[in-house]
Order: sequence, then structure tokens, then C-alpha cells
Amino acid sequence: MRTTLRPLPLVLVLAACGGSSTPPPPVATATPSRTADDLRPMSSREGASGSTAPAGPVDAQASLPPGHPPLEGAAPQTAPPAAPLPEGHPPIGEPAPGTRSAGSISGTIVLSPKLKVGPADVMYVMAKKGTATLAVRRVDKPSFPFAFEIGGGDAMMGGAAFEGPVDVVARVSKTGDAIPAKGDLEGVARNLRVPSKGVSLTIDSVRP
Repeated sequence: MRTTLRPLPLVLVLAACGGSSTPPPPVATATPSRTADDLRPMSSREGASGSTAPAGPVDAQASLPPGHPPLEGAAPQTAPPAAPLPEGHPPIGEPAPGTRSAGSISGTIVLSPKLKVGPADVMYVMAKKGTATLAVRRVDKPSFPFAFEIGGGDAMMGGAAFEGPVDVVARVSKTGDAIPAKGDLEGVARNLRVPSKGVSLTIDSVRP
């Protein structure tokens, strides 16, 4: 009698061998390589936020030190505006508002040979009517003979009339102060008409 052998199921064979079925290891798949066009250096900003922010416009003139000439091709810098005058102050070189002027007085101021001026002295030329000062001019480091002219454009305040007769006083201040002080040098030409030309004024006295 012949015995026919039949193959056992795979599960029984593995069980008989005392082992358990182990799944096969995963098969590694190749990742597509990046081309040279895909590769670029990463900035520090991209590494932090993942995106780049567009750079804003740069003002080349703003970074220049004071007094530096403007860069070629850059917009020229404009000079800062002049400081405004105090409220109610007349424009420089123009009569104060309301000043009535019949003209000016001009002439020459000389210094007496007995007197001397220092390099830091200041001279004030004033037109006066009585005790009121109608106009004044300041001269730094005067030299003599000195040609002068004074008129309505030198008025101290509006509403005053620069009309004769007036006295023209020249005073050399040793301190530079407009207020008279002991030791100042003075001279005066009295009862002048307005306008007047060719006035001669001599500084010949020392204020006590």
C-alpha cells in the first residue's frame, strides 16, 4: 500500500520550526536629487523666519557726516531755514513798522589824539532827540576816521519819527555793553537836520 505525501500549509511549517513570521524590512526608496538651480545659500533672516523681507530705500545723504559734500547723483541737501525773528521785529535792514523817516545823517567820526581804543572795544552810534534814542548802530573793532550813516532803518521801535533836529552821539564802550559806563569814550554832534551829509563828529571825552 502506497502512502501519498501532501505539502503542509506554510503556517504549520513555521510553527513547527518554533519561529514566528517577521515582516520583511522596509525597502529604502531613493529621494530625487536636487539640481544646482534648486540650491542657493540661506540667509540668517530665512533661517529665523523662513521668508525674506524686501529691503527699503536707503537715503545716502542721511548717513553723511555734517559738512560732507553731497554724493554724485544724490539729491542736493538744502540749507536749514534761518532762525525766525522775534514776534513784531522788523526785517533786518528795514525801518520798524510805523517809523517816519525824513532821510539819514552821514559823515565822519574821528578820535582825539589824546584817546586810544582797544582791539575789543565796541562803538555805538546813536541818534537822540532829548533823552530818547531814536536809532542806534553797533560797530565792532572800530578804526578811525570812521565813515558813518544812520537813519530810519536803524530805528529801535516803531511809531517814532526820525526827524530833526537830532543829536548824534558816538560812544566807545570798553566792556561792549550798550549801557554807558565809567571810562567810555564819547563825542557828540548837536542839532543836526534830517537829512544831513558831511557831518564831522569828534570823540574827545572820557565818561566819568
